[in-house]
Amino acid sequence: MLNSLEMDIHKKIKQAIIQQKLRPNMQLIEKDLAESFGVSRTPVRTVLRRLEYEKLVKIKEHKGTFVSCSTIEEAKEVFEMRRILEGEAVRRACRLFIEEQLQELETLVEEELQINESPDFYESLKISGDFHLKIAEIAGNSYFYQYLEDLISLTYVIIAIYGRGEMETCGSHDHMQIFNAIKQRDGDLAERLSLNHLSEIESNLHFNEELQFSPSLTDIFQ
Repeated sequence: MLNSLEMDIHKKIKQAIIQQKLRPNMQLIEKDLAESFGVSRTPVRTVLRRLEYEKLVKIKEHKGTFVSCSTIEEAKEVFEMRRILEGEAVRRACRLFIEEQLQELETLVEEELQINESPDFYESLKISGDFHLKIAEIAGNSYFYQYLEDLISLTYVIIAIYGRGEMETCGSHDHMQIFNAIKQRDGDLAERLSLNHLSEIESNLHFNEELQFSPSLTDIFQ
């Protein structure tokens, strides 16, 4: 569990990755990060371990920490696995949800509609991911949630690598349609909407783009 200081550092680094300020394969040097945030190396080290767990960075023994870089093939495999997991999860959610869970899902859709009116891309993306995770939670199988959480973190990296310009989030309109299908307990429709939704996100990525170089850590965080 991160403390408040670590949570703030975690959010800023994660946001920099999502917003493409920290580019794939860029090395994150503990000393430089600590100086940029005005802290010791201890909280930075804790945050980097958390980011590694979320698949956003890779810590290589005797080499250092680097921003993750999914290949095109790996990126496509992530979306393939998400379609497999989420297709089944949303079907189960249609059968198993209780009213309280449905209200929580609706609240996420409403929050996403509101946040989409602001320029805070990071928060919008987070709420979008929470919507998918809530469905996995309703599905009642802890492995759905565990694996999907990892896949969503990888999706953030993929968007950072292969997105171009102002990347759009998942799309609150799509989520509203999926929510309505779940509310009606229409598993066929909910699955079809979920699969189309993920395929559309994937189709908006640019898998032939060359990676760009990043500025220094000091330039990014100060």
